[in-house]
Amino acid sequence: KVRFRARRQEQFRALRSVESRSRDGQRVSLMMNAGLLVDLPQLSDSGAEGIGLFRTELQFMIASNMPKAEEQELFYRNVLKQAAGRVVTFRTLDIGGDKVVPYFRGHEEENPALGWRAIRLSLDRPGLLRTQLRAMLKAAAGAELKLMVPMVTEVSELRQVRELLQKE
Repeated sequence: KVRFRARRQEQFRALRSVESRSRDGQRVSLMMNAGLLVDLPQLSDSGAEGIGLFRTELQFMIASNMPKAEEQELFYRNVLKQAAGRVVTFRTLDIGGDKVVPYFRGHEEENPALGWRAIRLSLDRPGLLRTQLRAMLKAAAGAELKLMVPMVTEVSELRQVRELLQKE
């Protein structure tokens, strides 16, 4: 496995300078996924144009307590700083289901992957979502902020998120 992975990494390194285009000639942006600060040095090495998905819940999952607003802001600011002007799309908190946070109590469900998690959990606890949105807005300091809202099932959920975002 180690040799296979090393060989694969060499192939990827050789492709880093090749412009990404589809077979019909359309340019394609290649982005990486991340969720922790330790992922960010790979951004330059990978040749990715930015971070297409930054999983914000990992910060919550590794913490022993709910991260405070100031801690979140500092974290998101650090992510944007290390991205050095590249695009970063932050996904709002996606906890619940299989993503357990030790200091946050959920409730038993028949199918937790489809139930009370992600955006439904956040909208049921608007203070949690508003704190996260406020921290992201402050971290972006007036620059464009790209957000992804996880597990949306109805347009009304996006409307509610937009309303909370406008309040912040």
